[in-house]
Amino acid sequence: MKNFGLSQHSGDGSPSGREATAAADALPRGWTRRWRRLQRNLTPRLGSALVLWRVEAQLSTPLALAAVAWLGRWPGALAIGALAAVLSGIFVFLLEGEQPIAELRVWAERQALVRRFLLPIADRQDRRGTAMRLLALPLLVLLFGPFWRGLILVLFRIRGLRAYLVTVVGSFPHALFWVGLVLGGIWEGLLWPFIKSHF
Repeated sequence: MKNFGLSQHSGDGSPSGREATAAADALPRGWTRRWRRLQRNLTPRLGSALVLWRVEAQLSTPLALAAVAWLGRWPGALAIGALAAVLSGIFVFLLEGEQPIAELRVWAERQALVRRFLLPIADRQDRRGTAMRLLALPLLVLLFGPFWRGLILVLFRIRGLRAYLVTVVGSFPHALFWVGLVLGGIWEGLLWPFIKSHF
């Protein structure tokens, strides 16, 4: 596979090697073969994005629940939205312009839902494709977290200020729905009454 002129990363103790090792350790099980393909073109920015993605994935629900319990339903949702907005901007910065995104594109082509619904929209470069991408943005904001929003925006070729605006501003409606409405409803309707009645 084409190497894009980037250096190899062997995990040999150098800064780039340590970045590769840290990113590999952060990935879920079952990613070994995919990781080896990606590692050939890993850069510090892409490695940092992958590590940060796994940290965010592990901590997002506990942090959201703690924010709802401590600050209240809607203030907690806004606090999580602000944190997600910062993360979203970081992910766009780390992913945008990274040539190894081509490796992630290869991975995306193997995912049935991505291949069926997202890549046809991403690949159309005519007016209809532009309209489809614009219509897909509300679903992108509602359904996907910071890392995946950044990645899909790259696949959609939405870059620069527009990408930052979509993902940063989109963090707030995303958090209001999932943290305020869904998780807040579960906390106030189920978890907190259960805790009060049993402890």
